[in-house]
Amino acid sequence: MADYDHSHVKRLEAIQRIKLEYLKTVKTSRIPIDFIKHRLTESYSLAKPAAVKTKTRSGGNSKKGQQKKEDIIEATLRLYAHRGYYLTKIRDITKALGISSPTFYRYFKDKRELFVETIEYVVKNFKNEIQAALKGEKDLSRRSMIMFTTFYAHYPKIGEILNQLRSGVIIGDPWAKDRLLRLNREMMGDLIKELQGAIKNGIVRPIDPVLLSHFTLAIDEVAIHLASMDDTYSIDDVMYFVGDMLNNAFLTEKGKQIFNIFYKSRKPEKP
Repeated sequence: MADYDHSHVKRLEAIQRIKLEYLKTVKTSRIPIDFIKHRLTESYSLAKPAAVKTKTRSGGNSKKGQQKKEDIIEATLRLYAHRGYYLTKIRDITKALGISSPTFYRYFKDKRELFVETIEYVVKNFKNEIQAALKGEKDLSRRSMIMFTTFYAHYPKIGEILNQLRSGVIIGDPWAKDRLLRLNREMMGDLIKELQGAIKNGIVRPIDPVLLSHFTLAIDEVAIHLASMDDTYSIDDVMYFVGDMLNNAFLTEKGKQIFNIFYKSRKPEKP
């Protein structure tokens, strides 16, 4: 005889979800047992009493509770930088913070919910800072500089989240693919609006602002990575490079007149 409780039902439900996700991505009816074990271990945290699950909903309501949630998220981001999302276990997080598993479950239902809230936390802080910095600023060149410097300041966390989701896409995680697409939309909403305004004012050629925003993100990431790896390049070097690329690749003659004066004045002097 054996005793079964709610956690066993949740485990079976998780296995069924894993199977369905796998069958959507491959043309086979055979699912490797190691794949199921890996997903259970790395992507799901299932064996939790119902009473603890109820606490998850109320743990972060108070100011002190919200601070504890943010402490967990910050510790999680540091672990992601070393181990990645798929290899970071809940016990790694609790050990890093010196808290118990029941304490963790008071604030987060499982590992996936923690990841979702980590994404929301990072993007919310990034967007709030950009919107506050842009408030009242009318000069388009300065708005461009503000958006880049804010992105640069937040990139250690934003980049880590992007890397984890991109890794999930590579290994075939449908959830990671969907969440990465949504994250890109959320994160670049302000940039798309800026580009739409520039196109309307005749400063940028009439091209797809969504595609241009993704292209701009790619340029920014490459430049930031280079500056972080090579001390030869400073933030001013990186900013000038990105501005120069945009200037020569996308701007109309009217746009060039506006941005040339600004970027020439900031061009770093070489010895």
